Amino acid sequence: MASNNDQIPFEELFRKTVALNKKFMGQGFKIWSEMSQKPKTGKSPFVFKPEAYSKAFTEFAKMNLEYYNKALEMGFSFANEMIDKEEPSGHTETQPAFVLEETAKAGERLSLQFVLENTKTETASCELVNSPFTDTAEPANEINIKTTFKPQSFTQEPGEKDTVAIELHIPKKTPSATYSSDVEVVGFEPSFFRILLHIAPPVKKQANGNVKKRTTKKK
Repeated sequence: MASNNDQIPFEELFRKTVALNKKFMGQGFKIWSEMSQKPKTGKSPFVFKPEAYSKAFTEFAKMNLEYYNKALEMGFSFANEMIDKEEPSGHTETQPAFVLEETAKAGERLSLQFVLENTKTETASCELVNSPFTDTAEPANEINIKTTFKPQSFTQEPGEKDTVAIELHIPKKTPSATYSSDVEVVGFEPSFFRILLHIAPPVKKQANGNVKKRTTKKK
């Protein structure tokens, strides 16, 4: 992150350059205007032919406009570079690359998998890290769902694909709700994917596992 002392020389130079350039162009237009408004005396006020002077002045104006545009482009490029350097670390994307969605019951073990491909031109060292599972309706509510990736960390060559398995151990007393966890693949930042888990309510069983039948009395 650059300090204000680093920015002042560039900003001051840019401001003075633009101001000087505008003044230079203004004086040129002023001279041209005064010469074009002088009364005719039978003698040409131009040292050279009028058309040659006009062409030279047009080229001069074009050169100044191009210079001004280049100066603006340089200023915008510098500003964008400074903004990029000052962005905080972490996710800069708000949407997951994809979502793994599944329904399960409390106390179950669930297996998921996905394919990861290295689309980079260099070797990537990968490691999977996931955030805690939180209730999508009540984000403050977290549930400790043990998450295991197989493999957890690995290396991929350019164009290489790997299938990664995910094992989820859902606690028996997990309340019925929809939980989500964001998974970051270190080495492929800022992309991430999401696990969306719907925990269904447990099925209530009657005593001894029998269904109670209705009886009718004989008259």
